[in-house]
Amino acid sequence: MSLATTASLLERDGHILRVIDCPAVGLDRARLGALAKIFQPDFAFWTTATPTLNDDLNLAGFIKKNVPDAVTGVFGTHVTALPEVALANPSIDAVVRREPEQTIREICLHGPGDWEGIDGLSFRDWETGGPRHNRDRGLLRPEDIPSPAWRSLDISPYRLPLKGRPFLIVAPIRGCPYICNFCTAPLYYGKKLRKRPVTMVVDEIEENMGMFKVRDFFIWADTFTADKGYVKAFSREIVTRGLKISWTCNSRVDTVDREMLSLMKEAGLWMISFGLESGNNEVLEQTGKKITVEQSKGAVSIAHELGIKTSGHFVLGLPGETERSMNDTLKLALDLP
Repeated sequence: MSLATTASLLERDGHILRVIDCPAVGLDRARLGALAKIFQPDFAFWTTATPTLNDDLNLAGFIKKNVPDAVTGVFGTHVTALPEVALANPSIDAVVRREPEQTIREICLHGPGDWEGIDGLSFRDWETGGPRHNRDRGLLRPEDIPSPAWRSLDISPYRLPLKGRPFLIVAPIRGCPYICNFCTAPLYYGKKLRKRPVTMVVDEIEENMGMFKVRDFFIWADTFTADKGYVKAFSREIVTRGLKISWTCNSRVDTVDREMLSLMKEAGLWMISFGLESGNNEVLEQTGKKITVEQSKGAVSIAHELGIKTSGHFVLGLPGETERSMNDTLKLALDLP
């Protein structure tokens, strides 16, 4: 997703680029290296994740081996929190902290060696070799968040779980105001909800429907239902335009009610994913999640009664966890409809 939205800005600036989702298209390192040698990019950026961090960072050396003069850069929540970890790898030139689009755009416009004024960037000083951390970048305004350039990717492998049909992601909101102590979301996109204009988001959906013949969407946000008024306006816009789509989203159990879920279903919602986390109220309190087991049962039951499929996200090993509380979580997962 972040690669596709970044590509959107780079295309506006006239750059020639390639976006490759290697796992999706089954591209191994040898073939990636061959493509890099042919394309000879000036810059190579990729995302990182905590479980795969070592492999992600070591990709830099592989890129440099195939394109020695390429500037390499990584982004993601882990390297945002700990940029020095990434810069300890001598083949990584730049670490993009927080949301990456505008920072990568400026790196590509300035070229290597002229990065002192680029906010949101950590890099290795060209003279001393030590890490340098520029000031944090302000977050994009909602209306400036770019639509992803899906045309730059091979999207044919993307299939919706359970249905097997082609789908795309649409991201109407960035940021999360909640204080769950196990979550990195506010670190990356901030704590303030940035809500893209509803008409802009639905325009994007219509464009995707026309360009890619896609009717299934994942409406992605850390908590899409955090603002009920926004969700209702989004749902009404889809109904008003008569768009025949199916979509899923992420939610919290304390942000939904029967009226809103009914409207969402009318607009095409067929499955909703709840962050239930635990079946023990004491553990939920210690996480800062600020929900209760009773609220979880209520929200899932309402969705079930309305014919909306539910998926539940649970975590074992949260602060204060015991064998008893883990059994409470397993019981809740098995008891819910």
